[in-house]
Amino acid sequence: MDTVYFDHAATTPVDERVLEAMSPYFTKHYGNANSPHGLGNNAKVAVEEARENIAEMIGAEPAEIIFTSGGTESDNSAIKGVVNATGKTEVITSPLEHHAVLHTAEALKRHGAKPVYLEPNSKGIITAEKVEESDQR
Repeated sequence: MDTVYFDHAATTPVDERVLEAMSPYFTKHYGNANSPHGLGNNAKVAVEEARENIAEMIGAEPAEIIFTSGGTESDNSAIKGVVNATGKTEVITSPLEHHAVLHTAEALKRHGAKPVYLEPNSKGIITAEKVEESDQR
C-alpha cells in the first residue's frame, strides 16, 4: 500500500535534482558561509550563485532574495518587513492562520501595529469583500 502524506506544509521530500545539486554541500563543501576560512568562502560563493540564479529565474534582483531557515522565520520576515517598509499599521489575517503568523501579528502590537482578524465563511474562505470591508473601517 502506498503512503498518503498530508503534512507537506510542515515538510516534504526533496526533489531528486535538488538532492543531487546539494549533495556536495552536505559532504565536501560544508563550510559556514559566514566564516572567513576556505570552506566558508566556498560556501559563500555557492550561496551567492544560488541567489543570483533564483533572482534571474523569477525576474528579481539578487538582493531581493532572502534565504531563511524555515517557514516561521519566513513568515516573521515577510510580515515584519512589509510593516516596516510601508509604515502600515494594520495586519490583516485570520484566526485560522498558522501560529507563526498569529504570533507575529500579536508581537507587532508592541510596536503600534493593529492585527485585524477576518472571520472566514462557513467553507473556511475569506472573501475579497471581507478584505475590502476591513480596509474601509
